[in-house]
Amino acid sequence: MDESHGVPPGLQAALEYPLFQSVFDRKSRRVGWGMTVDSEVIEYSSPHPALPLSELEEALLVMAATGLNGLALADMDPKRGMSTVVQWTNRTWPSACSNHGTELFWSNDDGLWWLDIFKLMPEPGEISTLSGKGMEAQAEWIVDLYRRARVQLHDGRAPLPTTLPGLFDFNQWNANKPGTTLFIPITNMTMEYINVLFIYLARSYGFNIIDERHGGRSAGLDEFVKTGRIREERVMTMAELEARILSMMVVEQGFICQNLNLALQALGLGGWTFTGYLPKFVMGGGDVEGLGFRFETAKDGSTFAVGRDGYLEAFTPPYYADMHEAVDAFMAMKWAALEPEVPKPFRDQPTNESFTGAIPRPHPDTVECVKAYCQYVWDTYGRFPLTIDPMFQRLTTQAQHIDCGFYDKYYPPGAYTEQHAEHMRLWHPEHA
Repeated sequence: MDESHGVPPGLQAALEYPLFQSVFDRKSRRVGWGMTVDSEVIEYSSPHPALPLSELEEALLVMAATGLNGLALADMDPKRGMSTVVQWTNRTWPSACSNHGTELFWSNDDGLWWLDIFKLMPEPGEISTLSGKGMEAQAEWIVDLYRRARVQLHDGRAPLPTTLPGLFDFNQWNANKPGTTLFIPITNMTMEYINVLFIYLARSYGFNIIDERHGGRSAGLDEFVKTGRIREERVMTMAELEARILSMMVVEQGFICQNLNLALQALGLGGWTFTGYLPKFVMGGGDVEGLGFRFETAKDGSTFAVGRDGYLEAFTPPYYADMHEAVDAFMAMKWAALEPEVPKPFRDQPTNESFTGAIPRPHPDTVECVKAYCQYVWDTYGRFPLTIDPMFQRLTTQAQHIDCGFYDKYYPPGAYTEQHAEHMRLWHPEHA
């Protein structure tokens, strides 16, 4: 494959790069084209101009990070466990209950972008999206999906923090600089939180969730405790519940960033994953616009991100009148995935109907328990969840063209790989 076919030869080198080689090659490589390292110890000024990623390079990274790779197999007994699954689309990373509540934003020289992957559905029975496609077809499919799913939120780089307190001082010299692409996964914590409540508050579990901040009283579940519907002795604190939710969901950002890191090695790009941004400032709750998220104020005066209006919105007020309505909206979204017109992974429609028809819906009193708990949290604290923000940000990954000259000057051979050394020749021969 060569450029005469419209595909750079670097694509073949990337697609054929061994997985285990990517794993063992992974390193943070922070110095890119156009950057200056202002240091008395390792001073360096790149002789090259900042060079943005090509569309294909960026598309490969975005799709590796969180692309659509067919339908979830859902290979379990529909009568046991399938009621926890939120939707059928499958991504390039695993998610509890196929929730996939983490979405990707990124900033480059052209603008701030968001990947609206939920608007794209695989074809019925489409299990694998790349199998059987030749290299050019793979490239065309990846770029087409990237173009159809990306949404530009505004022109120019995202106005992210450049100084303290929003960005650590040791990240200020190279974060979100010209030529780089900065990836920011954001997790909607309310999706899986509400979904998990349908497990913990189901008749088979009946956990008594208590509010340890108010003397260990039942968190809105008193009437269900009195009737025995909720088991008084089967206690779970709100702090324990939310710690479980946080640990369950924040790993999604880790999966996405690791996918990006492995793809960087295969492509011969520099970059790294870091936590130098303060989440509140990244999303827009500080002194810069950030990603433009809406913030609300809790009863204790603290502020928290609830969503980017019209794009990514939590199941919580102000997008819903109360938590009863928010739970109804979540259920409508989740159970709509079982409608006949929604693609399923099975061979034929009779299998689909018999499978989905066997999945038990939540009992009405379980729905009431979930609503009662969620409304208690909102009424008591003026926010939902309590200890974690509805929209949660922690990790960022940046991609850039590595400046091999810096590593030649200060490091022995092996600081970068042949993929990095050959990148410009294979991807950008005009700059080689």
